[in-house]
Amino acid sequence: MNLTLFPKLTHPTILRFQGSNPSSHSPRFPKNPDILSSLGPHLSLFPPTSDLQAPLESLELHSCSLVAADLTFLSQSIHAPALKKLDLSGLNVSQGLLDPLRLLLEKASASLLYLGLWYCHITNSHLAALLPTLLRCSRLRVLGLYGNPLTTAAIKDLLQKTLELPNLHLVVYPYPLGCHTWDPSEFDCGCFDESLDQQLLSAAEAEISQLLENSGRTNLIWTDNPEILKDLDYFSL
Repeated sequence: MNLTLFPKLTHPTILRFQGSNPSSHSPRFPKNPDILSSLGPHLSLFPPTSDLQAPLESLELHSCSLVAADLTFLSQSIHAPALKKLDLSGLNVSQGLLDPLRLLLEKASASLLYLGLWYCHITNSHLAALLPTLLRCSRLRVLGLYGNPLTTAAIKDLLQKTLELPNLHLVVYPYPLGCHTWDPSEFDCGCFDESLDQQLLSAAEAEISQLLENSGRTNLIWTDNPEILKDLDYFSL
């Protein structure tokens, strides 16, 4: 596949791709028919150069079945250091993609404003491994982690440690793993919103809200409501 085969884009620094079989639970973003397309699983087959006249600033690859070589390719491309928005929702980090993802985030850390990692099978241990790199994203404003199997303790730890990011404004966190009525070992991203215990969820939300209030960061929003991102425009970042 060659990037030059894609339709001409109205804005040369933005590319958005949706997998051919995206989950019905995929995050919803504003649709732009000029840049919405589809992508196969082997991004690394693209040539190192293309007709793009400038590095990409926004790259959205939703449910695209990326492999480690794809992420490595992106991290070595001219685009990584220029990315302001990176959305890899649907990426399964449990399939050997954690280290390539960490490398890509490292390359984009100086410019990144928005990072979307919805439904990426990120567990507590994965998050702990990613955290040092996340904390180097000093300009980060929006972080989306909805739909990942994280515990309340891990979410609270993330909140405390990311307080050092001065520009962070919005974090969309997942319903904590312990707030479901089924066994955590049976976690399924596709059924993440099901079997919630509302009482447990309310208690976890209260803990997280209290921790945020105690931090004194009045300009920072932490929420488990994904609708808050529905109308967020990349250009507003």
